[in-house]
Amino acid sequence: MGINDESLSKLVVFIDELIGQEDYLWFKEVLIKRLVSTSAGVDSVQLNEIYEYCINLIIKDHASNFYKDFKLSEKKECLVYDFIRMEKFRRNDNFEDFCIAAYQQIECIVNHLCAKTDFYEYFKINKDISPIMLYDRNSKSFYRGGNQSIGKLIFRTKNENGEVNASLLKAPHEWNFLARFRAVIYYYYFNKELKINENEFNKVFVLGNHLYQGRNLNHRGSMPYDNQMNIIDNLKENQHKYYFRFLGFLEDFVSSLNKNI
Repeated sequence: MGINDESLSKLVVFIDELIGQEDYLWFKEVLIKRLVSTSAGVDSVQLNEIYEYCINLIIKDHASNFYKDFKLSEKKECLVYDFIRMEKFRRNDNFEDFCIAAYQQIECIVNHLCAKTDFYEYFKINKDISPIMLYDRNSKSFYRGGNQSIGKLIFRTKNENGEVNASLLKAPHEWNFLARFRAVIYYYYFNKELKINENEFNKVFVLGNHLYQGRNLNHRGSMPYDNQMNIIDNLKENQHKYYFRFLGFLEDFVSSLNKNI
């Protein structure tokens, strides 16, 4: 029939995706019964355990390959562990814990990069950070972005004089997470070239912020602001889409940073 190992592996992944959905649980039961009927001496519980074991091996292999070439080697073990957790939560359609495990990978990377000496020194020296450079697609040239400084980009300050607020005087590890995240996007994702199209910057940040709010679904702290609540409501209504959006974001974030670390 021309069936090879690669085709069989893809079939296993497809079946796993299928039976992980509530609408297709009947298919899992039919599959197990069929396997039991053709496997003497093996009951459905044993087959299910074997199946889960095989799937776990595939997930571990995916996690290891995902971070195989990532340059932060000292963080790989933790990142692979959280990737495995993330995928298991996705298989079980546990969206809240999926968001936490996905976010923890981003948080681990961001916090580690914020502690690097070159990162700290750059923002320490550039307390009076200059306006960013924006790209004009029509003239195919860069221009200074008016009053939009890098400090404003990171801290979202509305100071009319263009001054960066007091947060920039602190060490990066003292900033709140979203400020650290924006700084890492600027410094590593866009390689601190002052050639940032703010719309492109915001696309990266917005999806990361959605994941951050998804992580907060499991937190029972203070009440979210209206804009945060809007994001949370959107996540709950479209969580099956966000599984894939967040996976795509994680891949893009890791791959883009890896070029400039």
